[in-house]
Amino acid sequence: MMIGVLLSAGVTIGIVVAVVIAIYQGVKYFNGGDTVSKSINNISNGESVDVNNNSNNNISKGGNMKWTSGLGFKIVIIFALGFLMLIPAGFINEIVRDRVGYQRDAVKSVIEPIGGELYLSGVLLAIPYKNKVYNEDKNVTTYTNHYTYVSPENYMVEGDIETSILNRGIFKIPTFSSDIKINGNFEKFVSNKEGDVGFFAYDMSKAFLVVGTGNKKGLKKVPVIKIGDTVLKENEAPLSKDIAFFSNSFIYKLPQKYLQNGFKFDTSVAIQGANSINIRPLNSQNTFSLSSKWRDPSFTGGWVPSSRDVTDEGFKVTWEVPGFNTSLPKVWDTESRSYNQFSESNYITTDFLLLSDNYKKTVKSIKYALLFIFIPFFALFLSELRNKKPLHFIQYCLVGFANVIFFLLLLSISEHLSFNLSYFISAIMVTSIVSLYAGFITNTQKVGISIAIVQLCSYIFLFGILQLTDYALVVGSVGLFMIIAAAMYITRNINWFNPLSKEDN
Repeated sequence: MMIGVLLSAGVTIGIVVAVVIAIYQGVKYFNGGDTVSKSINNISNGESVDVNNNSNNNISKGGNMKWTSGLGFKIVIIFALGFLMLIPAGFINEIVRDRVGYQRDAVKSVIEPIGGELYLSGVLLAIPYKNKVYNEDKNVTTYTNHYTYVSPENYMVEGDIETSILNRGIFKIPTFSSDIKINGNFEKFVSNKEGDVGFFAYDMSKAFLVVGTGNKKGLKKVPVIKIGDTVLKENEAPLSKDIAFFSNSFIYKLPQKYLQNGFKFDTSVAIQGANSINIRPLNSQNTFSLSSKWRDPSFTGGWVPSSRDVTDEGFKVTWEVPGFNTSLPKVWDTESRSYNQFSESNYITTDFLLLSDNYKKTVKSIKYALLFIFIPFFALFLSELRNKKPLHFIQYCLVGFANVIFFLLLLSISEHLSFNLSYFISAIMVTSIVSLYAGFITNTQKVGISIAIVQLCSYIFLFGILQLTDYALVVGSVGLFMIIAAAMYITRNINWFNPLSKEDN
């Protein structure tokens, strides 16, 4: 992949050079050989040029094109070169995308064996019943099996999450493990189907509890459910489609006596996973409490925490969600509601973040590539006007490429160091080489110092924007406005028709 990128970059450089040479040769042709170069030298010396002099034999080569012999033509070419610099900047952006893909693959290779993001979908009571169907034509009575689901009155989840960092190459992945405590209670079951047309009877002896989860790899062992001192036995028989309400389920046979009196249950779930924990509220009085020593959590999902405490030592967070705020009913039947009507989207989510997401910041910085190309170009162009020494287009290209390479340096260094330190190192490297080069090609130390100041101010401006979130747009727009205002002020006295004349000095 890297070889392909380098080849593409080489092709880009070749195209830029070819365009410059073609323009230069075209100018010579349309203006009669060396007319343009002589005109530019005359302009640089403050002399007037008679572009209408047709006594030169070179006119026969293509005529005298005024628009190619003036300073405006050079400005157009400089702008064209600036936009051409966006091509290698686009290649660097693609490199960032590739690195993000490598990171995603590395994360996937770590989290798949431990289940990835954890989903705790709830605990429900399921009671089978039969409906009687009479076929008059065949004079046959048949029975169909269905289930009634019941949400608990109270549903509580509590856990102290232990976190750790796993490394896969240069990438870091936050993982976690814990023993989650789930408890709640069901009231005495009262049938609500007596008198319904076709209803035959409930089979209380076959009632069971269903514990729903996402990927079963996220559980270290089968959850243990206790009612008092009684440990419920898991049913390992395959589930029928009618009771496959959750993505994955554990079924526990429930003694009939508990349905007649109501009961409290306690569940212990040994979990593992990565990146986030997702808990689904039921149509109950939901209370979820999580704590951890992780310092950078994010709490998202369909409900905001009722209380949270995030410090450098970790976090403690609690949600209290009333059942009427959820998408689930208190009681429902599989014959009236299909199990797949309830999507697994309404979860409370705790994300374990790694705030040093350098790739996102690098992509954001590349959006300002055009600014970092044209500001040095503008500074160099002003030095031409002031020092009366024209610069070659190739010199502009080298300065532009140096500023584009800044983003590649930032990307590569930030994979091993913090983003802020990587930004500082990259900015100093590029500023140093550009300012030294500018001072050398202009033979003026003052120009090199001026370019260094311009470069550093640009990088400080971008760094400030990258640190902001809510105010990045307003700060960026105001900053660009100030740059335009400064350019207007600096060039207010320049006579663009004869910019190097003595009255402008």
